[in-house]
Amino acid sequence: MLLPLTDDNRRFKKLKKALLELPGTRYEEVEVQSVREHKGNILLTLAGVDDRNKAERLKNLYLCVNPEDAVKPKGSYFIYEIVGLDVYENDVCRGKVTAVLQNSSTDLYEVQYEDGVFYLPALKSVVKCIDLEKNRMDVEIPDGLLD
Repeated sequence: MLLPLTDDNRRFKKLKKALLELPGTRYEEVEVQSVREHKGNILLTLAGVDDRNKAERLKNLYLCVNPEDAVKPKGSYFIYEIVGLDVYENDVCRGKVTAVLQNSSTDLYEVQYEDGVFYLPALKSVVKCIDLEKNRMDVEIPDGLLD
């Protein structure tokens, strides 16, 4: 059973290969033989995992998708694309995105700057432009956020 960390479980239906994240940040490619959804969880059958003991050894590991196989709706970004972006307001660098928090109705971008950390809501009214080629996010920081 897989606890999905995605916004859309339908993306698993076409999944044929994935990466199993092993201890020490190593990855092993695995073949996905079948997929079905059960009570909000995903049940996968992986090639070579044909009994309960083998499946138990995979407990608490992450199953990752190759970036080239990932489904990304137009105008959205993967977390790994956002983390590390330089944050600019009016062409002044305000800091760097160090994390994306997904524990509220709106994602929050954690931005490290010289005086500490602040959190930007991932809203179109705040995030004006993301340019991955320039490693840049242009924002309009809400009044009082840095006070």
